[in-house]
Amino acid sequence: MSVLTHGEIMRLVESGALVIEPFSADVVRENGVDLRVGSEYAIYAFDNQVIDPCELEGTRHLFSIVEAKDGRIVIPPRNFALLTTMEYIKLPNNVIGLCNLRSTLARYGLSVPPTIIDAGFEGNITIEVVNNSNNYIVLRPGMRFLHVVLVKTIGEAKYAGRYLGQRGVTPPKGMKGEC
Repeated sequence: MSVLTHGEIMRLVESGALVIEPFSADVVRENGVDLRVGSEYAIYAFDNQVIDPCELEGTRHLFSIVEAKDGRIVIPPRNFALLTTMEYIKLPNNVIGLCNLRSTLARYGLSVPPTIIDAGFEGNITIEVVNNSNNYIVLRPGMRFLHVVLVKTIGEAKYAGRYLGQRGVTPPKGMKGEC
């Protein structure tokens, strides 16, 4: 496996093998791409409930999907929000993405769990952003927040999961029948 640098990422974009829409050259960094916050996000619709993913077929009722109409996404202390990227991406079948929060935002107390974008995936990225601090943290649509390190794989694969082609923020699938 090899981490792709700026020049190789630009070659993939220019050839159409890697799709990032809308594309802006400033999202291509030294060793990855910075994706921007989309305009909608999801938070739990209620608190203090017992949620057993193994008993759920769907989860949309668990979340409130909110449009950031005032230009702000407020993540409460010790809580999380599901964010979506502004960009719709399509990875080649021999490239995966390793997701990290930009370190500047991590220094405010935010984090994202380890997340891999599978080879051949396409769609907006839904990512969990956790506020580990005791403060309300504000993010804004359009700001760069998610650094994705692109890695070439040995061999090819094509993502065929449930989230293929997702648009906007997508709550988790229920896991009934998997547990």
